Amino acid sequence: MEECGDGPAGARVLRERLKVLAVAGDRLQLAADRAAGCSCCAMRRTCGAAELAAAARPERIEVARPPGLIVAQGDEVEVTLPASRFLTVAGLAYLLPTLAVVGTAGAGMALQLSDLWVGLLCLPALALALIPLARAGRGDGLAGDFTIEAVHPGAGPVSGRCAP
Repeated sequence: MEECGDGPAGARVLRERLKVLAVAGDRLQLAADRAAGCSCCAMRRTCGAAELAAAARPERIEVARPPGLIVAQGDEVEVTLPASRFLTVAGLAYLLPTLAVVGTAGAGMALQLSDLWVGLLCLPALALALIPLARAGRGDGLAGDFTIEAVHPGAGPVSGRCAP
């Protein structure tokens, strides 16, 4: 997401403009290029990771189209996501598994278990720590929390590497 600002009732939201790839009934397929710090990096011209990111196909996100929203293929929509929801999912994906493994390893070391047993105890701890993330991703997952704020008419149908 590109910008961060205040949304309804002062809540912090992340907002970005995404191109509409397809409109199918009450669903929209949007092209989401991987946003990264590469565009601001001084080393981007000589960096292999920046080249790989530029060559990667954009990811497709499918979101619900609000009733009465008039949008066509090739338009851009302004999408918002509550920052608290983004942080919750990021914490479930990165923080919780790390804490589970570190806590389990620390407990195993405190009990003076061998490294093999500590490692074996960390595997089920990691698996259990990933369950909340899997539950959060059910249904629409994070895409279900996107809200379409505005439509910006495009030049026409999508063609080229982003075309379906």
